[in-house]
Amino acid sequence: MKYSALTWVKITIDESLKQTRQALEQFVEYPSDTAPLQQCVAWLHEIYGTLKVLELQTAALLVQDIELTIKTILAGKIENNEATYDILMRALIQLPNYLDHLAIVQRDIPLALLPLLNNLRALRKQKPLTANSLFTPDLTITVPHFKPVKLTDDKLKKYMQQMRAAYQKGLAVLFKNPKQPAEGLKFIYTVMQRLQQATGNAPITKVWWATEGVMEALLQKGLALNKPILSLLKQVDGSINQVMTHGNAALNIAPPKALLNNLLFFVAQARSKGKQTVTIKTVFQLNDYLPSEAALAAARLMFAGPDIELMKVVVTLLKDDFARVEETLDIFNRADNPSISELSPLVTLLRDMANTLGLLGLLVQRKSMLTQATLFLDITEGRKPLKMPTLLKIANALLKISAAVDILSVQGVHAKQRLQQSPDTEFSETPQFGIILGVAVDEAKTELAQVIQPIVNFIDTGTQDDNLLEVPSRLKQVEGFLSVASHNRAAKLLRLCNDYIERVFIKEATVPPEDKLKSLADILIGIELYLDTLAGNPMDTKDILDGTEKRLLILG
Repeated sequence: MKYSALTWVKITIDESLKQTRQALEQFVEYPSDTAPLQQCVAWLHEIYGTLKVLELQTAALLVQDIELTIKTILAGKIENNEATYDILMRALIQLPNYLDHLAIVQRDIPLALLPLLNNLRALRKQKPLTANSLFTPDLTITVPHFKPVKLTDDKLKKYMQQMRAAYQKGLAVLFKNPKQPAEGLKFIYTVMQRLQQATGNAPITKVWWATEGVMEALLQKGLALNKPILSLLKQVDGSINQVMTHGNAALNIAPPKALLNNLLFFVAQARSKGKQTVTIKTVFQLNDYLPSEAALAAARLMFAGPDIELMKVVVTLLKDDFARVEETLDIFNRADNPSISELSPLVTLLRDMANTLGLLGLLVQRKSMLTQATLFLDITEGRKPLKMPTLLKIANALLKISAAVDILSVQGVHAKQRLQQSPDTEFSETPQFGIILGVAVDEAKTELAQVIQPIVNFIDTGTQDDNLLEVPSRLKQVEGFLSVASHNRAAKLLRLCNDYIERVFIKEATVPPEDKLKSLADILIGIELYLDTLAGNPMDTKDILDGTEKRLLILG
């Protein structure tokens, strides 16, 4: 939800960041005038408040660090030099790209911002952040497979006392001989399993479960025992003591956030493939929050690239070039006696466009564009005959490249990887398709709306008119749209409904009983709701069609 909400305010944030960059550039040019920097602080503080409300913690942290760094410059505590401004400007460029990623991909990669955050902190001579500080998995996730367990307070406290004594015994073995920890680890591993059985699906069970995962990883050499882990195990003892002291009352309290977060951090780091480790990683989606170094490097490159605003400028220029290619081919095809030499300018134009595609990172599309340029060169120099299949092949390739460029203009650098994995971009993936689909859905809904009144008039009067006779053809148009758009089940249901209307209302000229009239109305409403889902309304299409099909059974 927070990522969806970001899209509502992102235009405003992007504009504020653009003004902030311009103000910083103005200050760099005239460092004696601090007014632009003060304006930067005001804009950034406003953005920070918005991101905090949206609970985008890492993005808010980056904005806060940029704001604090500029305040420190104003206070004269950071030297006004090129390196300082370079870090600030990089932060102001990466921030909108990072927000683009959140809005489009809807998945956070906070650790990708760690180097940038620490560069800003270094300017202020602050202690660097650790990877652990940006590790923020969803701790509210319910642990699977645990059923409610209800022990009386006396039994629970007594059992927890026994388990704590056993736990402390295992902990003592670890501290006494950390270089040969197997015995102590096995002891604690068993205690964690028994604690889970005693507390069932209570929130604190997540701590025992995560601790068991850490123990498994340590036993399988997927982690190395160190001081931070030993420190966490001391804190786990405190959680056991809490339940031992307060009984069932302690089971209703959320587990210590820092403790659970840190335990999961070590599970995420584990290199072993034990069942418990893998299950915890899957349930809490830990690989998303602690990705591989390769994934982090790719994300940092993505955030450092040009933002969507700049991308749109380049894409606009490319689209102008595509229009020139289209115009040249159109004139050539319409000419009575076209000359092959008229196609010669396309060779240079397509090569220039290929170079631009390369700069945008669309390497597959660049290669395809160069292939089309070579084809035109071979045609104009007589090495290849000009035939319609060849021209159609070139036109199809250019359409796919154009579609890829359109996607890039909307999704920016985040679309690059997908476009390179699937170079044969279909028109259905382009922004234009969404616009055309929206228009088609509106027209289909209009046709659907216009069949209601003639049916109502017939029910009221029992008299057929021209509007009623047009109902089947109107519904066939909607059915045709659904078929062309490959929504075959919806098209079939509408066809069956149309058959009923044509037979009963037109051929037999009879008014159906009340239950069938109600079912007919529900069917038409169901089709309209289904059309709404094609326009982006997030409803369950299967439920809609299942309900529509049940109503059709009533019609017989």
